[in-house]
Amino acid sequence: MALALLALFSINASRTQAQSSCPVEAYGVRPVLPVDKNLQSQIEVTYFTTDDPNALLSEKAGINRSGSYLNLSTNQFVAKIESLMGAGLASIKKRESAVSYLGELAELNLERSPALNNPRMVNASRSTSSRGYRTDLDRQTEVFVYKGSKSDGEYYRVKLLSSFVEGNGQKSVDFDANVLLKPGQTAVFKLRSDAEIKRSGSARSYVAVTMRAVNNVSVASLRRK
Repeated sequence: MALALLALFSINASRTQAQSSCPVEAYGVRPVLPVDKNLQSQIEVTYFTTDDPNALLSEKAGINRSGSYLNLSTNQFVAKIESLMGAGLASIKKRESAVSYLGELAELNLERSPALNNPRMVNASRSTSSRGYRTDLDRQTEVFVYKGSKSDGEYYRVKLLSSFVEGNGQKSVDFDANVLLKPGQTAVFKLRSDAEIKRSGSARSYVAVTMRAVNNVSVASLRRK
């Protein structure tokens, strides 16, 4: 009995420690993170739709009971998308890449007009600019890559805030996620807000975040030369 109680206490203590290592954040709140200018992450965000509601995350139990997150190797993700597109079941609405320091906000405007589609890089501690520039968007996605606790090992924390943008530029956060990724992996998120489902109709909308690499800044600068 004493050993059983000791084991139970150890498990609970480990859970408490794991939870305390990741700060609790309110839904839809942009985190304030220290920026590490020694490391840069290379990420790619893909906004796509598929006519097969069960293609990536099954909805057999109903859309409200289905999962909304899937972790794949990047090769698996690319093969799946190519297969769906080849069958005429998927369409990529927008794909953008960004390079940012760890802890820096990468703001990817996934439906901006082609002439204005460059990602904007701002320090995560600053507020974004006025909402006027959002009038050409359907969706705005913010991504933060940062190093968490030592228990994360070779993985990096990826914080994603994705917002539905209405025709008048008004936006509302409809997806807030914090996952572990390492280079060569892709996190796939199914967008299930009422507004997104209404806009996409029978199709299902997804946002996928691919972590291409995390490089030392000096190494990254040498590669660009």
